[in-house]
Amino acid sequence: MAFPVNRPRRLRRTPLLRSMVRETSLSTDDLIYPMFVTFGRSKTEEISSRPGVFRFTVDRIVKEAQEVERLGIPGVILFGIPEKKDKKASGAYSERGVVQQAITAIKASTKNLVVITDVCLCEYMSHGHCGIVKDGDVDNDATLPLLARTALSHAKAGADMVAPSDMMDGRVRAIRNALDKGGFSHVPIMAYTAKYASGFYGPFREAAESAPKFGDRTSYQMDPANAREALRRLPWILRKGRTSLW
Repeated sequence: MAFPVNRPRRLRRTPLLRSMVRETSLSTDDLIYPMFVTFGRSKTEEISSRPGVFRFTVDRIVKEAQEVERLGIPGVILFGIPEKKDKKASGAYSERGVVQQAITAIKASTKNLVVITDVCLCEYMSHGHCGIVKDGDVDNDATLPLLARTALSHAKAGADMVAPSDMMDGRVRAIRNALDKGGFSHVPIMAYTAKYASGFYGPFREAAESAPKFGDRTSYQMDPANAREALRRLPWILRKGRTSLW
């Protein structure tokens, strides 16, 4: 229906009318606060590429989490920096890992804060890649059990949600199966779905001390030129206009 019958400006006339019909809005309810937890005690380390952002030890991250809750931000996502790294990312799924300890401490000291955890192995690998490396390349299928084990350890520590960022094929199913079999069918997975190989992740890699020691991540993160591939990676439930949580 065309002008003069169709007059959309009627609903743009005042700020209040515009706010009532606004299709997209942003509030603190939409925010997730990234937090970086490191080993040791009584340490607060500023991240040089992100002024004003810090790594905290477990004993200090609790106060930061309490402040996040006070500000009305509903959730945090935790990234861990272990004391030691190895070729099997053993710190990622250790019951005494820094993320596992932080989850327990934050849940015990806040009332309603949603604790989400990054599930990836790069921070814990001595080579900095997101999976088991064989013959100079990341072995996708050998990595899946470690990702599943990591997610399960987070759930056991009290995480409300897990978020795999590794971009291994099949990792969501592997994690979902592990959580369900482990008695955590209520814990959702926040799927990254489409993650591009990009220099924009540089500050995050510094924050998490997770830059690869050799090569890059183009074999498992997406080519920025491929928009159609990103759409294919969308889970069917999201394509039907629902949530991307599994």
